[in-house]
Amino acid sequence: MDTRKLEVFLAVAEELSFTRAAERLHIVQSGVSTSVRSLERELGAPLFDRTTQRITLTEAGRALTSEAKRVLSAVRHARQAVEEAGGGLRGTLELGVLFGVTPDHIRESLAVFRERFPLVDIRLRAPEARGTTGHIERLRDGSMDMAVLITTGTVPGIDLHPLTSGEVVLACPPGHRFGDAESIGLHDVMEETFIDFPPGWGVRGAVDRAFVTAGIQERHTTFETGDMSSILDLVRLKVGLAFVPVPITADVKDLRFVPVRPRPPTYEIAIGASRVRRPSPVSRQFLRIVLASDDDTAAAAWRRRRDTHTDE
Repeated sequence: MDTRKLEVFLAVAEELSFTRAAERLHIVQSGVSTSVRSLERELGAPLFDRTTQRITLTEAGRALTSEAKRVLSAVRHARQAVEEAGGGLRGTLELGVLFGVTPDHIRESLAVFRERFPLVDIRLRAPEARGTTGHIERLRDGSMDMAVLITTGTVPGIDLHPLTSGEVVLACPPGHRFGDAESIGLHDVMEETFIDFPPGWGVRGAVDRAFVTAGIQERHTTFETGDMSSILDLVRLKVGLAFVPVPITADVKDLRFVPVRPRPPTYEIAIGASRVRRPSPVSRQFLRIVLASDDDTAAAAWRRRRDTHTDE
């Protein structure tokens, strides 16, 4: 089976649009349609239900989606293994990141990795609508090599390598009654309305767990969004309050960020990889750099070179 046909099929399956799939793959729409029809003839089953207004996956299409991801992942890893054996690591690193809370160590490790393996393409994937949960699903189906995850515990089927931990604070607009408080308790904000990350996002999970621990089963969520800038803008517009990770507060000067007492919601940041899928040569090399000790890691050397250059 032609793997290119599987790539085209997956693009259509994920976009649910032949037009958007063609734009994503940088080919003409007729080429996408031809490839899908050829694959359907080869498999002897329709993969999409097509109407004038939309397309949807058939049962056969849904079954093929996970298998196609598995096959393409295996082919990609096989190519990387051959290239590594030939003396020059090539391929692609598909890395899920969390904008705003990805640790500096990951960015520094990417710089070192790029310096060591310049022939590898690096693709940083932002969270989808399901946040950390979406990253985990992509790790499991093989469409992502590794991902930075916010967790509050173990994740079935995923090897987690802890990087750091973080705390959550309450974002308030200027003039709000909590704006000048040194700290607040969760019972103090029971009647407030909130702008939340969607369920499945790590920060949301940490906050939900803190409320349950405090004996508060429900809170009023006005908006849900995974976009941090939208959350902060809605707080500015006094739509509601929001629990946000501490790292994003450093560059925000027009809002108030209030610590939570007696124990703030906390989360762990880890880099995750599938426990059941064999890691690719590319991801193995990247993980070695990430997990190297601070004393001898190439990331530390990169930081020294960067700081020396800055001093000059």
